[in-house]
Amino acid sequence: MTRADKPSAFGPYELVRRLAVGGMAEVYLARLRGEAGFEKPVAVKRIHPRLEGGEAGPDALVQEAKLSASLCHPNIVQTLDLSYAEGSYALVMEHVEGYDLHHVIGMLREAGRPFPIDLASHVAAEVCRALDYAHHLVDEQGEPVGLVHRDVSPENILLSFAGEVKLADFGIAKTTVRPSDPGTRMVRGKYFYMSPEQAQAGPVDHRSDIFSAGVVLWELLAGRRLHQAHDVASLLRDVRRAEVPLPSSLRAGVPRELDEIVARATARRRDERYPRAGAMADALTAYLRRRPAVHATRQLGEVLAGLRCRAAATPRPDEADVPRTRDHVVTQPAPEGAMPPKPTSGLEDTEQTLTGWRRPETSARRHRWMLVLAVGSLMVGILLWSLHGV
Repeated sequence: MTRADKPSAFGPYELVRRLAVGGMAEVYLARLRGEAGFEKPVAVKRIHPRLEGGEAGPDALVQEAKLSASLCHPNIVQTLDLSYAEGSYALVMEHVEGYDLHHVIGMLREAGRPFPIDLASHVAAEVCRALDYAHHLVDEQGEPVGLVHRDVSPENILLSFAGEVKLADFGIAKTTVRPSDPGTRMVRGKYFYMSPEQAQAGPVDHRSDIFSAGVVLWELLAGRRLHQAHDVASLLRDVRRAEVPLPSSLRAGVPRELDEIVARATARRRDERYPRAGAMADALTAYLRRRPAVHATRQLGEVLAGLRCRAAATPRPDEADVPRTRDHVVTQPAPEGAMPPKPTSGLEDTEQTLTGWRRPETSARRHRWMLVLAVGSLMVGILLWSLHGV
Protein backbone atom coordinates (compact mmCIF):
# COMPACT_ATOMS: atom_id res chain seq x y z
CA MET A 1 0.00 0.00 0.00
CA THR A 2 1.18 3.55 -0.66
CA ARG A 3 1.66 6.19 2.01
CA ALA A 4 -1.71 7.70 1.02
CA ASP A 5 -3.65 4.49 1.68
CA LYS A 6 -3.20 4.13 5.44
CA PRO A 7 -1.92 6.05 8.47
CA SER A 8 1.86 6.25 8.55
CA ALA A 9 4.50 7.97 10.62
CA PHE A 10 6.54 10.95 9.49
CA GLY A 11 8.89 11.98 12.26
CA PRO A 12 6.73 12.96 15.26
CA TYR A 13 3.63 13.18 13.06
CA GLU A 14 1.14 10.49 12.08
CA LEU A 15 -0.26 11.00 8.59
CA VAL A 16 -3.94 10.09 8.86
CA ARG A 17 -5.28 10.57 5.34
CA ARG A 18 -4.55 12.54 2.21
CA LEU A 19 -6.62 15.69 1.80
CA ALA A 20 -5.47 16.86 -1.62
CA VAL A 21 -2.83 16.28 -4.25
CA GLY A 22 -1.34 18.53 -6.89
CA GLY A 23 1.42 18.53 -9.42
CA MET A 24 4.15 19.28 -6.86
CA ALA A 25 2.91 18.22 -3.44
CA GLU A 26 0.39 16.31 -1.36
CA VAL A 27 -1.45 17.61 1.71
CA TYR A 28 -2.31 15.27 4.58
CA LEU A 29 -4.38 15.48 7.70
CA ALA A 30 -1.94 14.47 10.45
CA ARG A 31 -1.67 14.20 14.22
CA LEU A 32 1.08 15.37 16.50
CA ARG A 33 1.23 13.05 19.50
CA GLY A 34 2.75 14.09 22.82
CA GLU A 35 2.93 13.02 26.44
CA ALA A 36 -0.08 11.98 28.54
CA GLY A 37 -2.28 11.38 25.50
CA PHE A 38 -1.75 14.84 24.03
CA GLU A 39 -2.84 15.11 20.38
CA LYS A 40 -3.02 18.02 17.96
CA PRO A 41 -4.40 17.86 14.42
CA VAL A 42 -2.19 19.51 11.81
CA ALA A 43 -1.88 19.66 8.03
CA VAL A 44 1.30 18.27 6.50
CA LYS A 45 2.43 19.23 3.02
CA ARG A 46 4.90 16.83 1.41
CA ILE A 47 6.61 16.91 -1.95
CA HIS A 48 5.07 14.39 -4.31
CA PRO A 49 7.02 11.08 -4.06
CA ARG A 50 7.96 11.26 -7.75
CA LEU A 51 9.78 14.54 -7.16
CA GLU A 52 11.52 13.76 -3.88
CA GLY A 53 14.76 12.80 -5.60
CA GLY A 54 15.08 16.15 -7.36
CA GLU A 55 16.13 19.55 -6.05
CA ALA A 56 13.43 21.94 -7.27
CA GLY A 57 10.59 20.48 -5.20
CA PRO A 58 12.36 20.27 -1.80
CA ASP A 59 14.04 23.65 -2.30
CA ALA A 60 10.69 25.28 -3.07
CA LEU A 61 9.15 23.73 0.04
CA VAL A 62 11.98 24.97 2.25
CA GLN A 63 11.66 28.49 0.79
CA GLU A 64 7.90 28.42 1.35
CA ALA A 65 8.43 27.30 4.97
CA LYS A 66 10.92 30.08 5.71
CA LEU A 67 8.65 32.72 4.20
CA SER A 68 5.43 31.42 5.76
CA ALA A 69 7.02 31.19 9.21
CA SER A 70 7.37 34.99 9.23
CA LEU A 71 3.64 35.49 8.63
CA CYS A 72 1.46 35.79 11.72
CA HIS A 73 -2.06 37.02 11.00
CA PRO A 74 -5.53 35.66 11.88
CA ASN A 75 -6.44 35.47 8.19
CA ILE A 76 -3.34 33.52 7.13
CA VAL A 77 -2.81 29.80 7.67
CA GLN A 78 -0.09 29.50 10.30
CA THR A 79 3.10 27.55 9.60
CA LEU A 80 4.13 25.47 12.62
CA ASP A 81 7.17 23.49 11.60
CA LEU A 82 9.47 22.30 8.83
CA SER A 83 10.04 18.63 9.54
CA TYR A 84 12.58 16.28 7.98
CA ALA A 85 12.25 12.51 7.99
CA GLU A 86 12.69 9.60 5.61
CA GLY A 87 14.97 11.73 3.46
CA SER A 88 12.39 14.40 2.66
CA TYR A 89 10.98 17.64 4.04
CA ALA A 90 7.41 18.34 5.09
CA LEU A 91 5.76 21.68 5.82
CA VAL A 92 3.56 21.48 8.91
CA MET A 93 0.66 23.94 9.11
CA GLU A 94 -2.36 24.54 11.27
CA HIS A 95 -5.30 22.37 10.27
CA VAL A 96 -8.29 24.47 9.26
CA GLU A 97 -11.36 22.36 9.92
CA GLY A 98 -13.62 23.24 7.02
CA TYR A 99 -13.45 23.54 3.22
CA ASP A 100 -11.59 25.60 0.69
CA LEU A 101 -13.66 28.22 -1.11
CA HIS A 102 -13.53 26.35 -4.41
CA HIS A 103 -15.17 23.36 -2.75
CA VAL A 104 -17.81 25.53 -1.11
CA ILE A 105 -18.68 27.21 -4.42
CA GLY A 106 -19.03 23.81 -6.07
CA MET A 107 -21.25 22.36 -3.33
CA LEU A 108 -23.52 25.41 -3.31
CA ARG A 109 -23.80 25.23 -7.09
CA GLU A 110 -24.79 21.55 -6.88
CA ALA A 111 -27.44 22.49 -4.32
CA GLY A 112 -28.76 25.26 -6.58
CA ARG A 113 -27.84 27.96 -4.06
CA PRO A 114 -25.93 31.17 -4.87
CA PHE A 115 -23.21 32.39 -2.54
CA PRO A 116 -24.83 35.01 -0.26
CA ILE A 117 -23.88 38.48 -1.48
CA ASP A 118 -22.97 39.97 1.89
CA LEU A 119 -20.98 36.87 2.88
CA ALA A 120 -19.08 37.15 -0.40
CA SER A 121 -18.17 40.71 0.56
CA HIS A 122 -17.05 39.55 4.00
CA VAL A 123 -14.87 36.74 2.61
CA ALA A 124 -13.22 39.10 0.12
CA ALA A 125 -12.60 41.69 2.85
CA GLU A 126 -10.90 39.10 5.07
CA VAL A 127 -8.71 37.94 2.18
CA CYS A 128 -7.74 41.55 1.51
CA ARG A 129 -6.80 42.01 5.18
CA ALA A 130 -4.48 39.00 4.88
CA LEU A 131 -2.97 40.37 1.68
CA ASP A 132 -2.49 43.85 3.13
CA TYR A 133 -0.55 42.37 6.04
CA ALA A 134 1.57 40.19 3.74
CA HIS A 135 2.26 43.02 1.32
CA HIS A 136 3.61 45.19 4.15
CA LEU A 137 5.76 42.50 5.76
CA VAL A 138 9.22 43.69 6.83
CA ASP A 139 12.40 41.78 7.60
CA GLU A 140 14.40 41.82 10.84
CA GLN A 141 15.99 45.12 9.83
CA GLY A 142 12.59 46.69 9.26
CA GLU A 143 12.97 46.70 5.47
CA PRO A 144 9.95 45.80 3.28
CA VAL A 145 10.29 42.34 1.70
CA GLY A 146 7.98 43.19 -1.20
CA LEU A 147 5.90 40.04 -0.87
CA VAL A 148 3.39 39.22 -3.65
CA HIS A 149 1.31 36.04 -3.24
CA ARG A 150 0.74 35.45 -7.00
CA ASP A 151 -1.77 32.63 -6.40
CA VAL A 152 -4.87 34.21 -4.83
CA SER A 153 -7.64 31.81 -5.86
CA PRO A 154 -10.60 29.97 -4.29
CA GLU A 155 -8.44 26.85 -3.82
CA ASN A 156 -6.13 28.83 -1.54
CA ILE A 157 -8.85 30.47 0.56
CA LEU A 158 -9.87 28.24 3.46
CA LEU A 159 -13.17 28.61 5.33
CA SER A 160 -13.59 26.99 8.73
CA PHE A 161 -16.69 25.67 10.45
CA ALA A 162 -16.07 28.40 13.04
CA GLY A 163 -16.53 31.02 10.31
CA GLU A 164 -12.86 31.90 9.84
CA VAL A 165 -11.37 32.95 6.50
CA LYS A 166 -7.71 32.10 5.93
CA LEU A 167 -5.37 32.61 3.00
CA ALA A 168 -3.05 29.68 2.30
CA ASP A 169 -0.16 28.55 0.10
CA PHE A 170 2.68 31.05 -0.37
CA GLY A 171 4.55 28.47 -2.44
CA ILE A 172 5.10 30.73 -5.46
CA ALA A 173 5.15 34.05 -3.61
CA LYS A 174 7.64 36.66 -4.83
CA THR A 175 9.77 38.82 -2.53
CA THR A 176 12.66 41.22 -2.97
CA VAL A 177 15.06 38.43 -2.00
CA ARG A 178 13.32 36.09 -4.43
CA PRO A 179 12.42 38.63 -7.12
CA SER A 180 11.92 36.37 -10.10
CA ASP A 181 12.03 32.82 -11.28
CA PRO A 182 15.26 31.41 -12.64
CA GLY A 183 15.74 30.92 -16.34
CA THR A 184 13.23 32.22 -18.84
CA ARG A 185 10.39 34.53 -17.98
CA MET A 186 7.61 32.44 -16.51
CA VAL A 187 3.88 32.64 -16.04
CA ARG A 188 3.19 31.33 -12.55
CA GLY A 189 -0.22 30.98 -10.95
CA LYS A 190 -3.70 29.91 -11.98
CA TYR A 191 -4.74 31.40 -15.30
CA PHE A 192 -8.37 32.06 -14.29
CA TYR A 193 -7.34 34.47 -11.50
CA MET A 194 -4.23 36.13 -12.92
CA SER A 195 -3.81 39.82 -13.46
CA PRO A 196 -3.08 40.94 -17.04
CA GLU A 197 0.54 41.73 -16.18
CA GLN A 198 1.00 38.33 -14.53
CA ALA A 199 -0.36 36.61 -17.64
CA GLN A 200 2.17 38.57 -19.68
CA ALA A 201 4.99 37.26 -17.46
CA GLY A 202 5.76 40.90 -16.72
CA PRO A 203 6.81 42.55 -13.45
CA VAL A 204 4.16 42.22 -10.75
CA ASP A 205 3.62 44.01 -7.47
CA HIS A 206 0.97 43.90 -4.73
CA ARG A 207 -1.66 45.27 -7.12
CA SER A 208 -1.58 41.99 -9.03
CA ASP A 209 -2.92 40.24 -5.90
CA ILE A 210 -5.61 42.92 -5.61
CA PHE A 211 -6.74 42.10 -9.15
CA SER A 212 -6.90 38.38 -8.28
CA ALA A 213 -8.94 39.13 -5.15
CA GLY A 214 -11.31 41.16 -7.32
CA VAL A 215 -11.76 38.19 -9.67
CA VAL A 216 -12.54 35.91 -6.72
CA LEU A 217 -15.15 38.41 -5.49
CA TRP A 218 -16.59 38.65 -9.02
CA GLU A 219 -16.95 34.86 -9.15
CA LEU A 220 -18.71 34.76 -5.77
CA LEU A 221 -21.15 37.46 -6.83
CA ALA A 222 -21.78 36.35 -10.42
CA GLY A 223 -21.98 32.65 -9.63
CA ARG A 224 -19.66 31.49 -12.39
CA ARG A 225 -16.11 31.72 -13.66
CA LEU A 226 -15.08 35.03 -15.16
CA HIS A 227 -13.36 33.44 -18.15
CA GLN A 228 -15.12 30.72 -20.13
CA ALA A 229 -12.43 29.78 -22.68
CA HIS A 230 -11.61 26.09 -23.05
CA ASP A 231 -8.09 26.34 -24.46
CA VAL A 232 -4.99 27.99 -23.06
CA ALA A 233 -4.43 30.42 -25.94
CA SER A 234 -7.97 31.82 -25.76
CA LEU A 235 -7.89 31.92 -21.98
CA LEU A 236 -4.63 33.86 -21.83
CA ARG A 237 -5.93 36.27 -24.44
CA ASP A 238 -9.03 36.92 -22.32
CA VAL A 239 -6.99 37.33 -19.14
CA ARG A 240 -4.69 39.85 -20.81
CA ARG A 241 -7.66 41.86 -22.10
CA ALA A 242 -9.11 42.06 -18.57
CA GLU A 243 -12.66 42.72 -19.75
CA VAL A 244 -14.72 42.25 -16.58
CA PRO A 245 -18.50 42.72 -16.85
CA LEU A 246 -20.40 44.09 -13.88
CA PRO A 247 -21.54 41.29 -11.54
CA SER A 248 -25.04 42.84 -11.50
CA SER A 249 -25.33 42.12 -15.22
CA LEU A 250 -25.30 38.41 -14.38
CA ARG A 251 -27.04 38.32 -11.01
CA ALA A 252 -29.98 40.38 -9.91
CA GLY A 253 -29.63 41.99 -6.51
CA VAL A 254 -25.92 42.80 -6.64
CA PRO A 255 -25.66 46.39 -5.36
CA ARG A 256 -24.05 49.06 -7.50
CA GLU A 257 -21.55 49.66 -4.73
CA LEU A 258 -20.15 46.15 -5.15
CA ASP A 259 -20.07 46.61 -8.92
CA GLU A 260 -17.85 49.64 -8.36
CA ILE A 261 -15.55 47.81 -5.92
CA VAL A 262 -15.07 44.91 -8.35
CA ALA A 263 -14.51 47.29 -11.27
CA ARG A 264 -11.78 49.19 -9.44
CA ALA A 265 -10.05 46.05 -8.17
CA THR A 266 -9.99 44.50 -11.66
CA ALA A 267 -8.98 47.57 -13.64
CA ARG A 268 -6.61 46.64 -16.44
CA ARG A 269 -4.20 49.44 -15.54
CA ARG A 270 -2.51 48.87 -12.20
CA ASP A 271 -2.57 52.53 -11.20
CA GLU A 272 -6.37 52.53 -11.49
CA ARG A 273 -6.78 49.75 -8.91
CA TYR A 274 -6.87 50.16 -5.15
CA PRO A 275 -3.46 51.40 -3.98
CA ARG A 276 -3.36 48.70 -1.32
CA ALA A 277 -5.39 45.63 -0.39
CA GLY A 278 -6.38 47.28 2.87
CA ALA A 279 -8.17 50.02 0.93
CA MET A 280 -10.26 47.39 -0.85
CA ALA A 281 -11.01 45.75 2.50
CA ASP A 282 -12.08 49.13 3.91
CA ALA A 283 -14.44 49.68 0.96
CA LEU A 284 -16.05 46.27 1.49
CA THR A 285 -16.33 46.83 5.25
CA ALA A 286 -17.94 50.24 4.68
CA TYR A 287 -20.47 48.60 2.36
CA LEU A 288 -21.28 45.94 4.98
CA ARG A 289 -21.79 48.57 7.69
CA ARG A 290 -24.56 50.10 5.61
CA ARG A 291 -26.31 46.77 5.27
CA PRO A 292 -28.72 45.26 7.80
CA ALA A 293 -26.78 43.64 10.64
CA VAL A 294 -24.61 40.91 9.14
CA HIS A 295 -23.16 38.44 11.64
CA ALA A 296 -20.77 37.23 8.97
CA THR A 297 -18.63 34.88 11.03
CA ARG A 298 -21.64 33.08 12.50
CA GLN A 299 -23.49 32.95 9.18
CA LEU A 300 -20.45 31.64 7.34
CA GLY A 301 -20.08 28.90 9.93
CA GLU A 302 -23.76 28.02 9.51
CA VAL A 303 -23.38 27.77 5.73
CA LEU A 304 -20.43 25.41 6.10
CA ALA A 305 -22.22 23.38 8.76
CA GLY A 306 -25.07 22.84 6.32
CA LEU A 307 -22.61 21.72 3.66
CA ARG A 308 -20.99 19.33 6.16
CA CYS A 309 -24.36 17.70 6.81
CA ARG A 310 -24.89 17.38 3.07
CA ALA A 311 -21.41 15.89 2.62
CA ALA A 312 -21.97 13.44 5.50
CA ALA A 313 -24.94 11.99 3.63
CA THR A 314 -22.70 11.30 0.61
CA PRO A 315 -20.36 8.29 0.61
CA ARG A 316 -16.73 9.26 1.07
CA PRO A 317 -14.83 9.18 -2.27
CA ASP A 318 -12.20 6.59 -3.05
CA GLU A 319 -8.55 7.54 -2.86
CA ALA A 320 -8.51 7.97 -6.65
CA ASP A 321 -11.01 10.81 -6.23
CA VAL A 322 -8.96 12.84 -3.74
CA PRO A 323 -9.33 16.49 -4.79
CA ARG A 324 -6.57 17.59 -7.11
CA THR A 325 -7.02 21.31 -6.62
CA ARG A 326 -4.55 22.27 -3.90
CA ASP A 327 -1.10 23.12 -5.26
CA HIS A 328 -2.20 22.89 -8.91
CA VAL A 329 -0.13 25.82 -10.07
CA VAL A 330 0.75 26.38 -13.70
CA THR A 331 4.36 27.21 -14.48
CA GLN A 332 4.99 27.94 -18.13
CA PRO A 333 7.37 30.09 -20.19
CA ALA A 334 5.47 32.94 -21.80
CA PRO A 335 7.55 35.35 -23.92
CA GLU A 336 5.91 38.67 -24.68
CA GLY A 337 3.13 38.26 -27.24
CA ALA A 338 3.45 34.50 -27.43
CA MET A 339 1.05 31.90 -26.12
CA PRO A 340 2.54 29.12 -24.00
CA PRO A 341 1.79 25.48 -24.72
CA LYS A 342 -0.88 23.59 -22.82
CA PRO A 343 0.27 23.52 -19.17
CA THR A 344 1.30 20.28 -17.55
CA SER A 345 2.18 19.45 -13.99
CA GLY A 346 5.18 17.30 -14.80
CA LEU A 347 3.33 14.17 -13.62
CA GLU A 348 1.77 11.88 -16.18
CA ASP A 349 -1.28 11.00 -14.10
CA THR A 350 -2.01 14.48 -12.73
CA GLU A 351 -1.69 16.65 -15.80
CA GLN A 352 -2.80 20.22 -15.19
CA THR A 353 -5.94 21.29 -17.03
CA LEU A 354 -7.64 24.63 -17.42
CA THR A 355 -10.24 23.76 -14.82
CA GLY A 356 -7.56 22.44 -12.51
CA TRP A 357 -9.45 19.44 -11.17
CA ARG A 358 -10.04 17.03 -14.08
CA ARG A 359 -7.64 14.35 -15.19
CA PRO A 360 -7.37 14.78 -18.96
CA GLU A 361 -7.47 12.05 -21.53
CA THR A 362 -3.98 10.64 -22.08
CA SER A 363 -2.22 10.85 -25.42
CA ALA A 364 -2.16 7.05 -25.61
CA ARG A 365 -5.94 6.92 -25.37
CA ARG A 366 -6.29 9.60 -28.03
CA HIS A 367 -3.99 7.71 -30.35
CA ARG A 368 -5.96 4.50 -29.74
CA TRP A 369 -9.18 6.21 -30.79
CA MET A 370 -7.52 7.65 -33.88
CA LEU A 371 -6.37 4.16 -34.86
CA VAL A 372 -9.88 2.75 -34.37
CA LEU A 373 -11.37 5.50 -36.55
CA ALA A 374 -8.76 4.94 -39.27
CA VAL A 375 -9.35 1.17 -39.38
CA GLY A 376 -13.12 1.69 -39.39
CA SER A 377 -12.90 4.12 -42.30
CA LEU A 378 -10.75 1.67 -44.25
CA MET A 379 -13.22 -1.18 -43.69
CA VAL A 380 -16.15 0.99 -44.83
CA GLY A 381 -14.22 1.93 -47.97
CA ILE A 382 -13.47 -1.69 -48.79
CA LEU A 383 -17.12 -2.63 -48.27
CA LEU A 384 -18.37 0.14 -50.57
CA TRP A 385 -15.82 -0.80 -53.22
CA SER A 386 -16.88 -4.45 -53.10
CA LEU A 387 -20.57 -3.51 -53.44
CA HIS A 388 -20.25 -0.99 -56.26
CA GLY A 389 -16.95 -1.79 -57.90
CA VAL A 390 -17.71 -5.37 -58.97
